[in-house]
Amino acid sequence: MKKPLLLIIFVLTMSKLSAQDTLVFSQQNSSLFSNKYFLYPKSKTFEHKFKTDDGQLWYGKGTYEIKKKKLILSFGDSEKGIKDDNKITKIYDRNNKTDTLLVEIFDKKLNSSSGHIKFKEQYFYGGFDNGIIKIPKSIFENIENPIVETFIQGSLVNIELTKITELNVLKITAFDIYSYYHFESNFERILTFNNDELKSDDFYNTTNKRKVKFILEK
Repeated sequence: MKKPLLLIIFVLTMSKLSAQDTLVFSQQNSSLFSNKYFLYPKSKTFEHKFKTDDGQLWYGKGTYEIKKKKLILSFGDSEKGIKDDNKITKIYDRNNKTDTLLVEIFDKKLNSSSGHIKFKEQYFYGGFDNGIIKIPKSIFENIENPIVETFIQGSLVNIELTKITELNVLKITAFDIYSYYHFESNFERILTFNNDELKSDDFYNTTNKRKVKFILEK
């Protein structure tokens, strides 16, 4: 009778968990980092976020299924949704030329202006009032199409400023600008499911053990 009893407990546990909108499983003993699996039972999708104390983030998403106490995660194109938020817009006005280039960098995760612009060895930051970066166009003298740099999701982005005399505003929109992303895409990962716990290999070398546990947050 032991096996049928365990099966009944497992089914009842899954029925209870499936009724919730979001299930968050956090790795045990993770005060120096954050390693979590977010399961969305209604859509059978998930997200995985492993973030270190130096701002690096391993991010993946996809679909999942549970078979015989195994949580099977199928990672899809984890990069697409975040990169789709990255947009660069240039606003020109040949009739109202200015001596200053205004740069607006908006972080959709923080819902605020953030970031910086670099040209050669000079860095430009936004003001505390509105976050707008002001760059004098005189620094681009005698350069036909200057290239400035900014930092988005751990990647250096070069932006060519064509027709700099007519360019008045540069708008950059992105999601989670300051985190250094490592995208987890197009592979399968299998974890062991047991009541309110998950168990997996220590994929990120966070301990000196081969296996780590994830506990369901209440």
